[in-house]
Amino acid sequence: MSQRDDLKSAVSMSLSYVKQETIDPVKRLGGLLLWGVVASVLTAFGFVLVALGLLRLLQDETGSAFHGHLNWLPYLITLVVVGIVLAVTFKRIGKRGG
Repeated sequence: MSQRDDLKSAVSMSLSYVKQETIDPVKRLGGLLLWGVVASVLTAFGFVLVALGLLRLLQDETGSAFHGHLNWLPYLITLVVVGIVLAVTFKRIGKRGG
């Protein structure tokens, strides 16, 4: 009977070790992944609000500079600023990944 008990003990210990080394880290990684997704969504939402704020600032606070035939210019300026921020962001992501 002692060999059977030793075998059960070895199997039980092996299973607990495998669980400790595989399932527990995956659970922790899932939690970090969830926080990363939440942070990404909130950052993107904030970026959209800042871009919209820039557009409204250019439309409302520049007086009559962008009225009439130049009313499309605030949109172009906002688009260029958003493009620059995205280009810098993707460049930084590429540096970190490589």
